[in-house]
Parts: sequence; structure tokens; C-alpha cells
Amino acid sequence: MNELLGGGVGVAVILFLVVLAILWFLLPFAIFGTKDKLSELITESKKTNEQLSALRSEVATLKANDDPVINASR
Repeated sequence: MNELLGGGVGVAVILFLVVLAILWFLLPFAIFGTKDKLSELITESKKTNEQLSALRSEVATLKANDDPVINASR
């Protein structure tokens, strides 16, 4: 076992395992930290979609009423 982990290869393997262990320890915090952010993004996206829908219906109403401002831009 000493010959296997001796030298530069052994140090590289141990360093890789230490980095992997640290990342594995931090993974749950990263996942649960992004969960709240995703919920906020979904909420904001829904608000934006509602506002776009309101604007779309407003523009459709203006076009139906033959608004001169809308007609001038055609």
C-alpha cells in the first residue's frame, strides 16, 4: 500500500479526494440555497407573464378602436 500511494501520484490522488470531500460536503448547501432563488424567479416570471398579457389585451383593444397613434405606426 505504501508503494501505491508514494510519490507524486499518491499526493495527487489524496489531494483530489480531499477536494472531492469538500465539494461533497458543500453540495447540500448549494442545492438548498438555489431552491429559494428558483422560487423567487418563478414568481417574478409569473408576474411578468401577467403584465405581458395585460399589455397584449390593451394593444388589441387599441387596434380594435382604430386609434390614430397605432394606425400611424403601421
